[in-house]
Amino acid sequence: MIDQINTYLLLAEKLFAVLGALIYFIFALVVVKQVTSMSNNVYDKFNSVLIVFSYLHLAFSVFLIILTLIVG
Repeated sequence: MIDQINTYLLLAEKLFAVLGALIYFIFALVVVKQVTSMSNNVYDKFNSVLIVFSYLHLAFSVFLIILTLIVG
């Protein structure tokens, strides 16, 4: 009986980890959208650096989803 409870708790933990990674991915998409929108309206010499970092942030969030699916 204890083993079944541990199995269900582990499954719930994995589900919350994947769900959290997906929410973080949505956040990264919003960051990319906001940075590109800002770069179109505000002209600065650091716009390209900000865009690169936002896309790197998005790539790392995709990597996080893949990692949670593989490890979980």
